[in-house]
Amino acid sequence: MDYNNYGENTLPSIEQEGVQREFPEDNQNNPPSLRPGFKSVCARIGVMMIVVFGVRLLMNCVLVLLSPCFEGITPLQDALISFAAAFVFLNVIPIAIGMAVLKFPLKQRVKTLYSKPRYAGRAIGMFPAMYGAAMLMQILTLLLASLFKDTQMADSFNATQSLLSGDLPSAIVRFIQAVIFAPILEELWFRGLVLESLRPYGNGFAIFISAILFGITHANLAQFFYATAIGLFLAYIAIHTGSIIVPMILHAMMNGISSITSLIITDPDVSNYLAQAGIVDELPPVTSTSVMIYLIWNVIVLLLMAVGIIMFIVKLVRIKRYKVPKMQTELSTGTRWGIFLSRPTVIISLIFAVDTMTVAFITREIIKLLAVIFYG
Repeated sequence: MDYNNYGENTLPSIEQEGVQREFPEDNQNNPPSLRPGFKSVCARIGVMMIVVFGVRLLMNCVLVLLSPCFEGITPLQDALISFAAAFVFLNVIPIAIGMAVLKFPLKQRVKTLYSKPRYAGRAIGMFPAMYGAAMLMQILTLLLASLFKDTQMADSFNATQSLLSGDLPSAIVRFIQAVIFAPILEELWFRGLVLESLRPYGNGFAIFISAILFGITHANLAQFFYATAIGLFLAYIAIHTGSIIVPMILHAMMNGISSITSLIITDPDVSNYLAQAGIVDELPPVTSTSVMIYLIWNVIVLLLMAVGIIMFIVKLVRIKRYKVPKMQTELSTGTRWGIFLSRPTVIISLIFAVDTMTVAFITREIIKLLAVIFYG
């Protein structure tokens, strides 16, 4: 199966992408080359990703330099500062610059991106499979983390732990960030800006690149595989439904599962129960309604994970059995990947990404230099 053409011939009622859509009828026998435009788009995406990691580095430097001002702040204040920093540095600035670099006509595309979705019910029904795929990737990540537990890279696998800490007000702030703001902004960015910029060169290629970039921008190995798996589903659904509304809903549902857990464990009874469970060999007795709610919620999540993994495997088997007609263009699968990965800006952005997700050498050295300059 040619996964880079996956989508052109399998999604019902979706307009075919590529050469045939781009060229007028009177020029079908000798269409202009797709190569120059594709090279330009790839290079521009590389610039956008360099900006993403540059702005992230800037945010880290600002937070480190201002850290003396944050001493003694409450968990709620810490959550609000993190929320504001992430909103500005990790979403608004990169999205705005990305739109400018890619020359994305947002005003003209709003009606398309937020149009009434097709097959919305069937697409939302894919949520368990998407969750199952994400959980499989999370298991893979945990196994990978065990190989690096005594190395400097171990910190890259612990990025999500802060989501499960703090008091109720800070957990509510994180809930709003994860369930409302993140789905709205990230879907506009990756399933809108990135995916739509690449779709003229093949739905499948656009799905894979947008998903990988979605995973990379999480900037840690704890979330990379998990986010990439989710990105594949959300990109496919965005094309399948012709809108980013359903991906926004599914994205919110995915983030909502962990966010609800973080809300529940802020209850003192649940916190005490978990503390006791970590000390004794058997589960302590259930002594409150909140603990019962916590246990029931975990059972629901485990059942969803089990059903989702089965659904994902079934769908994966069916996809492999399906023979997808190849889309005839001058840009073969290997050519597209070769062009994308050979763009200097893409290479530089990948170097930044790998460093950020592993040893963070660049970030650490720049922060050390700034600390010396400002604090001696």
